[in-house]
Amino acid sequence: MRNTAMLSMVALYAVACASSAPAPKVLPTAAAAPKVSSQIDADEYRRELEAAYAQIVARANDKVPANAPAVDLEAAASIPIPQHRTIDAAVRLFSVDMKDSIQTSLIRSARYKKLIDKALADQNLPKGLAYLPVIESAYVPTLTSTAGAHGIWQFMPETAREYGLRVDWWVDERADPERSTRAAAAYLKDLYRMFDDWALTVAAYNCGPGRVKRSLAENGATTFWELQENAALPKETRGYVPTFFATLLIASDPQTYGFTLGKATDLDEKRVDVRGPVSLQYISEAVGVDPEVLRALNPSLRRGVVPPGRASVVVPSKAAETLAARADTLRQEDAYVQFCSFTLRDGDNVKRLARKLGTTPETLLAINDLDEAARVGAGDTIYVPVRARELGALLAHSDDEEFYYAVRKGDTLYSIAKKNGLSVAELRELNDLSKSATIHKGQRLRVSAPRTLTAGGM
Repeated sequence: MRNTAMLSMVALYAVACASSAPAPKVLPTAAAAPKVSSQIDADEYRRELEAAYAQIVARANDKVPANAPAVDLEAAASIPIPQHRTIDAAVRLFSVDMKDSIQTSLIRSARYKKLIDKALADQNLPKGLAYLPVIESAYVPTLTSTAGAHGIWQFMPETAREYGLRVDWWVDERADPERSTRAAAAYLKDLYRMFDDWALTVAAYNCGPGRVKRSLAENGATTFWELQENAALPKETRGYVPTFFATLLIASDPQTYGFTLGKATDLDEKRVDVRGPVSLQYISEAVGVDPEVLRALNPSLRRGVVPPGRASVVVPSKAAETLAARADTLRQEDAYVQFCSFTLRDGDNVKRLARKLGTTPETLLAINDLDEAARVGAGDTIYVPVRARELGALLAHSDDEEFYYAVRKGDTLYSIAKKNGLSVAELRELNDLSKSATIHKGQRLRVSAPRTLTAGGM
């Protein structure tokens, strides 16, 4: 019996052009069913894909095993699938060497399938493009490539901003699945208008439209496959395009290739507009949602904080009504967050500072884009969130209090100044020391920085 997932996919793709080239003969593997999991090491997956792009070109001339049953699939897809040996090589690679990784990516695709389908439909684009993230990111919103591309659709910062995504100190909407998908659909539509060919469009998505146009002109070519034969594009792109078509083949008939597609479901989450800045930590307390859940739903909030002004936050559907009812009053409560720069001194650490400010170490690390292994100590300046009613007292306290350092064996004015966030000149001035003055063990030096805690520090 043919499985229902495959039948529904064929029905969706029944609009394929009758004049399209026949699908390539591909060789499904009889290997055991892959592990079905939604967990994936995103960095490892990206490295595996990059290695695969090179292998696909190299394996295109491999001898096909004689005992493997050949399967001719109709080009029943929204995007006509050409016949080329590199696509055959990609299918074999995905069905054997990368089977577990591709299966995991296909399972993950279910979470975003309806969201992506809607964005594509809004731009009158084919449904097959919904599988492009299989070879981009495995649908991991936080994935970053070595080149700096980020998110499910692996936008570079410049292209992201060009298509309306916010990328700044507070927010990176490349990691926002919904907004980045809308931007990707708009970009793909523009690329297709340029090239009127899906293979060239996908190539341009990978290496840029300028590179593709130059290669076409320099080689007197009109198709991607001519550029492929002439090795006229980067090796990654020459492997990337066949992997996309291989993914389409697998998605249109997963059972034949030994894969399983996840069932697309509606996301149980909603966007709520709030007035920032306000931390996700506070919102989690206000609506009773685990802060880790909120951070997972809002990967675009780089500091763990909804930025100043009117902005949105994604919450589980069950919490949306509660948050919406309080959205306009959050800034009138203790939730209103100011940001200050704070210079750490001897004895300070992130945990102690978080406790003093009534927040968590995780929040401080997120605000400063640090991981748990980061070494933060005396002399380092970090950003801290301060609730409105606490701000005045903290500023007043920091202005009045003086800090002193007891000179230790081996200390120099330079080492003491650096440790306390001062220049040597500032340290001399604070202690009325001449340029010829020396220091000795046990001596107390004033090390109060000119600015310990500053409101609005960015």
